[in-house]
Order: sequence, then C-alpha cells, then structure tokens
Amino acid sequence: MFGADESTDRVLEGLVLDTTCVVATAKTFKALADQCQDLSTRTRLTQHPSNLPRALCAVLQRTLNDLRQLSSSESSRADDIFLLIQTLRCMGNLSADNNDARAQLLEHGGVASIGSVLGIAEAQSEPLLTRAAFGAALNVALDHAECSKALLAAGALHPHLQVLGTGVPSDVWPIVCMSLDNLCEHDDAAAQFEGHSDYAASVVRTLSLLSRRADGDQLARGAMRTLVWVLCETVEKSAPVRRQLCSPSAVLAIFDLLDFYLSLPEPKEEDDDDSTPAPAPALPNRPIRQSAANRYADAVTQAIVGVSGEDEALAALFPSQPLTSRLVSILTSNEAGSPRADAMAAAAALCLGNLARTDDHCTRLVAEHSAVVTTLIHEWLIPRSVNVRTRHAASGLLKNLCLPPANRPSLAAMGLVAAAAASVKSAVVPIQANCIGILRHLANGSPEPDTVLEMVNVALADALSVVKETDVDAIRCEATRLIATIAKRVYLTEGNRVARDVIDNSEFDLVTPLVRLVMLDGVRHPLLRQESLVALTVLATQPRHVGGILRLLVKENSAPLAKPPTTDAITEVEQNGFAEVLANLITNGADTPFPQAALQAKSLVTQLATSSATESDEGVSVLRTMLIPLLS
Repeated sequence: MFGADESTDRVLEGLVLDTTCVVATAKTFKALADQCQDLSTRTRLTQHPSNLPRALCAVLQRTLNDLRQLSSSESSRADDIFLLIQTLRCMGNLSADNNDARAQLLEHGGVASIGSVLGIAEAQSEPLLTRAAFGAALNVALDHAECSKALLAAGALHPHLQVLGTGVPSDVWPIVCMSLDNLCEHDDAAAQFEGHSDYAASVVRTLSLLSRRADGDQLARGAMRTLVWVLCETVEKSAPVRRQLCSPSAVLAIFDLLDFYLSLPEPKEEDDDDSTPAPAPALPNRPIRQSAANRYADAVTQAIVGVSGEDEALAALFPSQPLTSRLVSILTSNEAGSPRADAMAAAAALCLGNLARTDDHCTRLVAEHSAVVTTLIHEWLIPRSVNVRTRHAASGLLKNLCLPPANRPSLAAMGLVAAAAASVKSAVVPIQANCIGILRHLANGSPEPDTVLEMVNVALADALSVVKETDVDAIRCEATRLIATIAKRVYLTEGNRVARDVIDNSEFDLVTPLVRLVMLDGVRHPLLRQESLVALTVLATQPRHVGGILRLLVKENSAPLAKPPTTDAITEVEQNGFAEVLANLITNGADTPFPQAALQAKSLVTQLATSSATESDEGVSVLRTMLIPLLS
C-alpha cells in the first residue's frame, strides 16, 4: 500500500520524469486510485506533504499532449488512453469530498487539464475514458466554486452538452448530468450559455432523446431530472437564453417534455400522507395535487412561460402554424377535467396569453380560432372541476383578448360576460382580478346595449358585494372601476334605457363604493379617484342617486368609509368626510401631480348644486355652506 512518505514521493517523482514506462505508470495510478476510494487514505495522501497531486497533474498534461500528436502509433495511443483513464480515476477518487486535494490539483493546473481532456475526441468515443473524465470533473468541482470556475474557463461546458447527444452508455448519463448541474450553479455558466446559441437548444434536444429512452430506464429518467433543472434554472436566470429558445421547434419540444412528465404515473411518495387529507376547497378552486412529476412539470411550464414572454417570441412563435396547431389541439382536447389535460391546457393558455400581447395577435386569434376562444370561455373559465392554475391561465388569456375594441362584441356574443361574472366573487384572487378586468374591458368603449344589460343583471350585484366585503385593496379598486364604468355606460348612452330602468328599480347603491374609493384610495391612486369622480358626476344627474351623494357629504355618514375594512384603528383620514375631501381637492388639487381632480371635483359640486334644488337631504346644507362657495 502506498503511504504519504518519502519513498512514495520518490516513486512519484520517478513517474513524472520517466516518459517511457507508460503502462507501468498507469498501473501505479490504478493502484493509487483503488486505494483512494477509502476516505482515510486519500486524506492521508493529501494532508501530509505529498507529491501525488503534482505528479498527477504533470502526467495528465504530458499524456494529453502526447495524444494530440497525430504521428503516434495506434499501440502508443492505446497506452496513452489507458494512462489517461487511470490518472483521471486517481484524480477523481483523490478529490472526492477532499478540499485539500482539490486545492492542490487546482494549484498545479490539474483542474484546467481535466477540462481540456473533456474536449478531446477520445473522451466522446471511448466509454471508459468518458466515465473517468467526467467522473473526475464531477468529483473535483462538486460544490467547489473555484474548481467549477476553472473547469468553465477551460471550456468544459460544451463537452458536457456534446457528449449527452452521443450514444454513450446509459450509466454514464447520470455522471455527466450531475457534473453539468454542478457547473451550471456557478455564475460563470450563464455567460457561456448566453455566448453559445446552441447550448440551450442542445439541452432541449437531449431531453427529447432521453424522454424516448426513459420508459423503464431509471438511469435515463434520473439524467432527465438533472437536465430539466439545468434547463429551467438557466431559462429563469438568463433572458438571452430565453431568447435563444424562441423558435417553434424548441417550444414544441418543451411541450413534448411537459406532456412526458404529466403522463408519468404518480408513485407513492414518502411525504404523501393521504390518511389525513387537508379539507378540500370548493370545486372551482381545486388545486393541482403535487407529486414529483407535477414538480418537474411545473418547472417545465415556467420555462414555457419564460420563453414565450420574451418580446422576440411575438414575431418568432405566433406565426408558426405547427405551434399554433399544437396549442389549439391542447385547448380543444375532449379530455378536459383530467389532471394531464388541465395542466397541458394551463401551459398552452399561458403561452398563448404571452403571445397575445399585441392588438393584431389578439384580433387574429379571435377571428381565426373562434372555436378555441369558445372552449376557453365555456370549458376552462367557467367554475367546475378544472384546477385553479388552468382557470387562472384561461382568464389571463381572455383578459388579453378583450383589450382590442374590435374583439369585444364577438367575445360578449360568445358568452364571456356570464362566464366572467361567475367568478367575480371567486375566493382565488388572481382569477377574481382577471374576471373583473374582463368585465371592465367589455364595458369600455361602445358596448352593445344587450352586453350592458347582461352586466347589470349578472355582474353588478356581485361587484357591489365584493367592494363592500373584500380586504384586498387591488380587488376593491378594480371592482369599483367596473362599477364606475357600468354607471357611465348606463347613464351616458341613450340606448341603455332598459339597463337604466333595472338599476333605478333596484336597491343597488352605486354611490357608496365610488365615494369609498375617493376617500380611501384616492391619494394612492389618483387616476382611479378621477374615474370615480367622473362616475359620481354622471350619477349626480340622476334623481335616483343624487340623494345618496348628498347624504355622504355629511361627515358622520362618510367618515367610516375612509377606514380600511380590515382594521379598527383610528386614522387621520377618518377625521374628514367626503365633503372635506372634495373641498381639499377644489382648494389644493391644482397643485397635485394630478390636477384634473380639482376640475372634476368642481364639476361634481356644480352638478350637485343644479340637481339638489328640490332636495331636502341633510347634505344640502353642507353643499351650500362648504362646497358651493369654493366654486367662485
């Protein structure tokens, strides 16, 4: 057995100096490699002053140079490869969990030499050398930043990707993948991915290859797990890599990968405890049960979202007929309701939502694929057994499709108003926000009277309820904007007389939520305050609503509206009522970043002064004594 002593050092020194006994040197390093499988031995060989790391580095570099000599005979090259294998085995075993060995190998240039070995042709074609080289790269750099940096600087990333595309034995795949994963955790790896346009595509192609071998091949499946994280983490961190993947073929391959993971059986996991399940939420809010396959599918979905979210994707992906056909096929599948179909539909909707970010794309999608839009509305958005993520994705896509005015009549005719209204009170805030936004977009512009009437009948009551009950500021503001938009459409357009009669003959209180927004959220959201003041001015023209506005001019009636619904704390804002807020806007609003508020507050007071001539409400005195004098 070799020990860390002077006699061993003399032997090693002889091996370095003697360039003729290649086989003998290889056998010596083989014996050392076998001994270094023992932790105590490799620790002893590096903690005690030893020539082993230096000798290994010198022999590795010399042998690598010899292999590069094209004039070498076939037998000589075979001997050199044998020596190279044993040297790399010894370096790999010596550096396993041994930072002292890693530091010495790094100091003597051995780590960079390992990186160079990875790039030679024999490392790709000789299975034993492939295993030894990539095993050494893995052991020497695992969780060691400086060694990882040295390997990257030596160009080690490309050989990792290259060898994954060759027919190496399957038991080598995990070694290569783990080494690649370790390298990609280093910050320098992102720059190399960004600088080589084929790197990310190579990972995608390799994953496609592995997915075809993974059925019954646990080693291939394990390699896939590592590569998926390499791909997804790189895509998440690097915009240039996302742009590299903005091609229909790459995105289609990633969808194939997602389908692969969603099609896997779900084995019982240790952390799964079905004996005490958590109380299930209502059907419309059913979450996706998380299994190992789901977690990988989630990562792949995020990669799809990241790639399709790049601006370059708009021109590169949307015109692709194969990609569009695939997305359409996923969303119109008759398997809706199955976990796999739901998750695929979520990814497809997220992808299409990212691509539908221009008016042209949105109008083309509605005009050319009306069947998909109808399915989105009636299968993926309406609350049923579909999981939350799919409904959220569908609602986001439909919200984008509502942005172009040309699409709104068609979407309303397809039944989107009722479908969105069904989720105005959803317990899932992102879905709720999207559906309220859908209704607001449909109400903007010049909607058909039937659309406005449908909103009043199926959405207005829930919107009023949400504004009163929610503790989510964004939802309260968005629902109030919807109420303001409906109020303006109903009372400013003559063709909406039927909708106006419905409101006038109901108990709907449109005034209070608008006043609440002005008082509670006006300072933070001046544009929303302006919208509410405009809507209040419109309502002030209607006898049905004037009394409500005047009543809230009294401080005792309106001051409570300035308190957030989730707190009982007394705030400074509570000292003012609605009249005081209007007075402050009229007096000081011209000096604020949004001076239009002063003009709109004056318009509201002017309209109230005109409309309240016959009113006996207590707010009339506040109007006449506090607000009307400010108009002069």
